[in-house]
Amino acid sequence: MISDHKTNSVKMSTILSTLVKLALLSSCCLAQVARVCETNHSHNYDSGIVTADVHEISSRVKDTPWIQLNLSNSNLAPGAKIVLTGEALNGEAIIQVLDSDALLASNGYSAEIEGNSVSVELVSDAKSTESRLVISDYTTGTCDDDVTADSICGDVDDRTASTDVRNGRIGGCTGWLISEDVFIQAGHCGTPSSSTRIHFTYGVSGAPLEDQYAVDVASYVGVNGGVGNDWGAGRLLPNSVTGKKPGVAQGEKCGSPGCGWYTLGTVPSAITGNNIRITGYGTAAVDSRSQKTHVGPLSTIASTYLRYRPDTTGGNSGSPVIHEETGDAIGVHTHGGCSATGGSNQGTRIDIPAFSSHVSMLLGGTTPAPTTAAPTAAPTPCPSGSALKVTVNTDNYPGETTWNLVNGCTSQEQAQGGPYTNANSQYVTDVCIPSGAEYVFTINDAYGDGVCCGYGTGDYTVEYDGSVVASGGQFASSESTKFGSCPVDPTAAPVPPTPAP
Repeated sequence: MISDHKTNSVKMSTILSTLVKLALLSSCCLAQVARVCETNHSHNYDSGIVTADVHEISSRVKDTPWIQLNLSNSNLAPGAKIVLTGEALNGEAIIQVLDSDALLASNGYSAEIEGNSVSVELVSDAKSTESRLVISDYTTGTCDDDVTADSICGDVDDRTASTDVRNGRIGGCTGWLISEDVFIQAGHCGTPSSSTRIHFTYGVSGAPLEDQYAVDVASYVGVNGGVGNDWGAGRLLPNSVTGKKPGVAQGEKCGSPGCGWYTLGTVPSAITGNNIRITGYGTAAVDSRSQKTHVGPLSTIASTYLRYRPDTTGGNSGSPVIHEETGDAIGVHTHGGCSATGGSNQGTRIDIPAFSSHVSMLLGGTTPAPTTAAPTAAPTPCPSGSALKVTVNTDNYPGETTWNLVNGCTSQEQAQGGPYTNANSQYVTDVCIPSGAEYVFTINDAYGDGVCCGYGTGDYTVEYDGSVVASGGQFASSESTKFGSCPVDPTAAPVPPTPAP
């Protein structure tokens, strides 16, 4: 057989070229999230209705750095508090005190409390009525670092320790403030949950309780669309210990109004003379996930993304892309791409339309997709029937509430609602039902205490063609209301008139 050396040479060249392209592709588009190990444990502890209780949770994993409890189903009477006590690595006691307002402000979760165990105590003052301590589950964390997605621009990691009060560690990523309570991260870092906390700290340990903030989940919007379309932004809730918004608290640390958050700036029109600083919580051989910073040249300005050459590693995703010459944030860092021989790191521009629009809305004081539905001015018209509108404002235990509507003339169920998921929230149901019938509306509470007023101030309202036909909140297991009437059978014999005397 005669070998075609030219053809084989071309094939080998093509293969080598493809391998080089794949290598470059893999180095240019690495999302930089540090691995964060978290394990959720079911627990199902319920104290029942009490005025005092003590419970302890211990991790089965040795050297667990923190424990976080799900207390969202607990109910605290006025004057009652939940006191959580843990022990830091240095032996110092970590104490968090939650009353009903603080529990609501923290989305129903404790802070991430250092140590292998947490003591939970329900305490009440002399005038307090009975409360209920419920621990549905708890999460434990480890600090094993996955030093992947490194993108050091050269042979040496040139990042240095930093103490920028505007930056925080959130999960395996970095987040940063742009106002008293609005924060930004990378979209691929994931959608925050009720238990998510951003830690404003500089070192490798978790932040003190007064520097941990929960996310207003309803305000958050994120997009994981790859380089140039990777961003997330939302609001943080006031601290459950101090009651302060994060930007206010961080501003007190740096000493002047507005210094606790970044100013958003304009992307330069040219790369010449412009440099980028990346500050965040990347992994490292020493002091991994502590705050570090580095400055490098701006190398590319594209319509949706920026490229630059400061050093970054896993955990830097979400860091602010800071224009060094002005100090303004002009993007969010999302992907690595540097190596010892070249390349660049990348982030999404702050001014791409969807990102900019959501940020502007947050800074303007509005919140998308509220958990409380806006009231409807009038029922939806029903061309061939009647309009029914059921409004339910849930109490602290929304999963206990259900309702249904039965046609009393046919015994058929026409509509139903619940159980619900969000406590202290409004749910509105609009349906069209047949006209000219008798209906029975029934609302149920599985625990037998209604929706008001022992565990929250819930209520319900039923409107039929715009008129209120049922309402309330204080009942036991159920409450029923009849309205309307069944049609008269036209074939029935008429009732003869009564003869005159």
